[in-house]
Amino acid sequence: MFKANNFFLGAALAAAAFQALAMEYGQGLPSPSAPLTLHNAQGQNDHWSGIGRLSDNLQCMASLIDTRDPWTVSDGPAYVITSGHCVDRRNGVIGHDLPVTGSIAFNYFVDTLEQRHEFPLKRRVWSSMQGVDLALLELDASLKEVMARGVEPLKLGNVTESGVEVLVLGDPINPGQGLRLATCTQHNATQVIEYPWVWRNVKSNDCRGIDSGSSGSPVIERSSNQIVSVLNTTTDTRFGTPACGLNNPCQQTDGKRVSVENLNYAMPVQRLAGCFREGLADLQLNSCHLLPGFQLEQQELLDFKPINKIATKADGSEELPLWNFTFTLDTPRYRYKAVRDPLACENPVGYSGTIAATDNRINDPIGPETGWHFLCLVGVDSAAQRPSLALMGNSLSIAVELLPAAAVPEADISIEHQDNGDIRVTWRVDPPNLEGYRVKRGPPGTTDCDDDKGYGIFHHDRTFTFKADKLPLTLCSQAQDVIGQRSTVRNDLLQAPASSG
Repeated sequence: MFKANNFFLGAALAAAAFQALAMEYGQGLPSPSAPLTLHNAQGQNDHWSGIGRLSDNLQCMASLIDTRDPWTVSDGPAYVITSGHCVDRRNGVIGHDLPVTGSIAFNYFVDTLEQRHEFPLKRRVWSSMQGVDLALLELDASLKEVMARGVEPLKLGNVTESGVEVLVLGDPINPGQGLRLATCTQHNATQVIEYPWVWRNVKSNDCRGIDSGSSGSPVIERSSNQIVSVLNTTTDTRFGTPACGLNNPCQQTDGKRVSVENLNYAMPVQRLAGCFREGLADLQLNSCHLLPGFQLEQQELLDFKPINKIATKADGSEELPLWNFTFTLDTPRYRYKAVRDPLACENPVGYSGTIAATDNRINDPIGPETGWHFLCLVGVDSAAQRPSLALMGNSLSIAVELLPAAAVPEADISIEHQDNGDIRVTWRVDPPNLEGYRVKRGPPGTTDCDDDKGYGIFHHDRTFTFKADKLPLTLCSQAQDVIGQRSTVRNDLLQAPASSG
């Protein structure tokens, strides 16, 4: 009888699992589709009531996760997952067991404004911006208390294959009304750079309607309703940000940058799945690969160049740049290595021996191959500390793009004579080979453009109008590249047009 009951129980569980896997949660929408505003006044979308908006100071989405143990009674705290940058944007910092302020509003639908359920946040269990952009937050309420308000948690899933149909459930700040459903396909992406961050093991998707405030939205496998990743960033070139910079991430393939428009990136969540026991987050479990971490703060930011260049010396020979990476660290020692693929940072092979944290400048040459290079660094407590999966997963990747040696372009200047006798001058930059200008002006005959004294420097497009009553003037302009190499000096005589009378 015992065996028979077990058999039927197992068959029932298998049938239930198959039924759940076979369900369609995309509401019949094609993939990809325009975002669909969701309603829940009649409880038709209760299965997404655990997706909520964090309070305004955080401006992100987050999801209540199901941490219950099916085999034991568990009444642990309620936990939500979101993006790491929603709580701490610092690169090089693993946050653990820290207080956090704010709240989350569940049942976040356009027609449930009066039925939303708000709970305060209590602590940041763990967060990272090192290779992964994730955060696990604890609420000041138990999961049982939250569920008693009709809020349903979501299970974590693990999808490794590319081409899976997924849903993104979230809402940008604008319109900021309630959850919207977007359907699309999730793929395995190459490593992604959004300077200063380097994301590893990333997923991409082509869901539409993703915008500011969507960070932290769950990416849900369409047939199981399980969270498989968390929305991290999206390409947005409306503000002219450079490729691989903030809000305009790029993929890194074979040392070269690849920018793809209208693509979103997300962080897989399986690292979190093994970190719960009987409803409680326990980061010391052998199955949990979140700790140990470390905190690194980069120093001398103005001296470090994320885009660097092979210099050409006076004799025509080439000189490789140095990393010039200086930092402080909260562990007594560290290891490092330089690689071409940031995923290699998670492989312990090739790291240096342990170095005292007081020896905190890495000044090895970069190159000689052009393209992306990555500095991998892990903080350790001693030379005997072993390279665990968690430690390597927390490794820090610092990106530098190395450009080939090239002459600095001549100054790109336009000089326009105005009807009133003024002269308008525009200097145009074209980074990184034409990064800025050295400029000075003075009376003709006494202004020596070859004299370094009196020059000012600017690093952006600039237009200036010289008034007619201040003319004539000698204008000296010299272009500079990203490493301070200079072009020949351009000398212009600015003078008012001759009088026709």
